[in-house]
Amino acid sequence: MKKIFVLLLFCAVPLVFAGDINCLDCHGKDGDLPIQVDKFKNSIHSDLSCTDCHVGADKVKKGEDFEEVHPDNLEGKTPQCTDCHEDYVDELKLSVHKSLKCWDCHGDIHAVGVDKSITEDKNLVVEMCSKCHGDSEKYHGNTIIVNQYRHSFHFTKKDKDGQPAASCADCHGSHNIMTSANPKSMIYRANVAKTCGQCHENETKEYSTSIHAEGVMKGYDESPTCTYCHNPHEVQSPAYTKKDISNLCLSCHEDSRLVKRYGLDYNVGYTYKDSYHYMAIKKGSKKAASCVDCHNTHAIMSPENPKSSVNKANLVNTCKKCHNDINEKFAVSYTHKASTKGGNIINYYVKLAYIFLIIAVIGGMFLHNFIVWLGYVRRSYRKRKEEEKIQRMSKAQVWMHTLLFVSFFTLVLTGFALRFPDSTVMHILFPFGEEVRRWTHRIAALVMIAAFIIHILRIIIGKEDRRVLLAMLPGPKDIRNMRDNIAYSLLLKDEYPSFGKVTYMEKMEYLALMWGTLVMILTGLTLWMPEIAAQFLPSWFIKVAETVHFYEAMLATLAIFVWHFFFVIFHPGVYPMDFTWIDGQIPVEEIKHLRPEWYEELKEEGKIKE
Repeated sequence: MKKIFVLLLFCAVPLVFAGDINCLDCHGKDGDLPIQVDKFKNSIHSDLSCTDCHVGADKVKKGEDFEEVHPDNLEGKTPQCTDCHEDYVDELKLSVHKSLKCWDCHGDIHAVGVDKSITEDKNLVVEMCSKCHGDSEKYHGNTIIVNQYRHSFHFTKKDKDGQPAASCADCHGSHNIMTSANPKSMIYRANVAKTCGQCHENETKEYSTSIHAEGVMKGYDESPTCTYCHNPHEVQSPAYTKKDISNLCLSCHEDSRLVKRYGLDYNVGYTYKDSYHYMAIKKGSKKAASCVDCHNTHAIMSPENPKSSVNKANLVNTCKKCHNDINEKFAVSYTHKASTKGGNIINYYVKLAYIFLIIAVIGGMFLHNFIVWLGYVRRSYRKRKEEEKIQRMSKAQVWMHTLLFVSFFTLVLTGFALRFPDSTVMHILFPFGEEVRRWTHRIAALVMIAAFIIHILRIIIGKEDRRVLLAMLPGPKDIRNMRDNIAYSLLLKDEYPSFGKVTYMEKMEYLALMWGTLVMILTGLTLWMPEIAAQFLPSWFIKVAETVHFYEAMLATLAIFVWHFFFVIFHPGVYPMDFTWIDGQIPVEEIKHLRPEWYEELKEEGKIKE
């Protein structure tokens, strides 16, 4: 019975015979290069014999030993798939995969089944392509592209059989895969719409009427095809947010290079951004109009085209999609052209008039109030001359403060002029070119470095400066003073804090100044001479120095405006200004009210009279 079964098995598998030779004698389960008979029996090639593919494998001349010549008969030869699949020969000759063998994609030819073939299962196509294109070590391997596709709508959108909406072969072809630069390729720019139209027929018909398709046919490289707006490997659901749609369109229509090259309307981006529609979308509105709400999604046409949704004859119907009971006057009032001088000259001059009005009125208000404030400053300074005063800062310290003041704000101005080159404010405050800015910044930096070094030397050499430094060091009393000051300001205490000659506010500022200046000097010198710095410092340090230099500058500038200016200008006890920075003196009356502990010390020392 066993012999009969084996005989029937051989009869059912004609491949195993080649003339009078039984291939399974050597390639059976226990032979060399074994063939899995069960799998082959169920494969699509089960009706073929071995020599149908392995041509010449059975050739034996008279007197030759088959086992000796058989390997030589096949040396350097591959199975001839094209003898049966001749339809694909010409396609493969033009394909980028022409150097591959059929089984590189189709897998084990002996086991190719009817139902589980890559020709029938799109999931298998994806797995097959990913073997090479998902391996960054292989030619044209790119894990990013494969990962994008696996998260795309084409892959995640499955049909009832669990098949992806589109596999690699649906867009790139199967045997006729060519580069995007080849005019015969399915992904060549002029062919992309046709390729997508295999599934998206209606969208392709609409697109074919568009000005974008017209540009593609004329050979304009930047004219959008399907893959310009829809990332080819990361196609998402049509449910784009309105903000995404607007930004997508503006990425081309605000590109000055494209606007100049193709003579596009340069006002489109500005006028749309200036509209309620765009502002509302930026705030998250789902109702305000994006570009495609007015211009259509795929059938985007020139306004001169009678079929265009934004042609003057069709504007009312277009606007009626959102606005009921409107007329032509309403429709034409919200076009891109209506926001320009040529489209609405009255609006242009009204806008111009208001700009001048704002400058004149607010500028006048500022000038008026500055004059009033300056008057109070001058009267306060004159009155101060008659008051009893104590010398708080030496002339050298006053000059040092002046140098720091001038160099600091010069550095701020010239530094931010580089960091914010498009800022209108910076253009007004510093209208000079880069060469002037660069050297002004460096000279100011040298002044600050000199002031810093002189201050350090004075601390080392001079007793008075060392005494000032010691007075600037914080202690437990400063924490109590801060607590009491906040409580007093919140009306939780009636007694004013007992401040001495140096308050905790000044100590904090002084220490921040010393630390910040040192950091800015070190990072600034690194950025000034990066070639030299790179010889001694690690590669990451230069970029870190740039980051620290900018953010430390922001921190220092804000600290001066928020902290320092409050205590020397806006504090009620010194308003309209603390003049100590000019002459180094402080009125006794001010000491009595704002620094009571120091006042008592001065009385005990006999430096002031009751």
